[in-house]
Amino acid sequence: MTDFKVIDVPGMLSVPVSSYDADGDQIPDNGEWHRHVSTSQYVFAELLVAKGLIPGRSAIARTPDLVIKWSELNDLGQAFVKTAQDKWLRSIDDVRTTEATMIQKLEKRWQKFAQQQPAA
Repeated sequence: MTDFKVIDVPGMLSVPVSSYDADGDQIPDNGEWHRHVSTSQYVFAELLVAKGLIPGRSAIARTPDLVIKWSELNDLGQAFVKTAQDKWLRSIDDVRTTEATMIQKLEKRWQKFAQQQPAA
């Protein structure tokens, strides 16, 4: 499989964002979307490390250059990303979603995933 970025904070931060007021007029962007999406990337990366899914990493720095590639994940990490990442991202696709809610929803997806894994 071709390697790709599972976590790509610089890519998300480079996405141009247009904001509009109630009348449909463009207004200066306040950075809300970029803050939301970078937080979601950090939360997901932190769970991957906390659950031991990225061999050799023991912590994640919340920096704008954070990238985690598919090849860095172990087999369980790759399975979790396949199973849960897109569903989780859709479940938090609202800038009003708090970081605490992101963490709670991701932990719930991890618990469901972990229960479905065969005992080692």
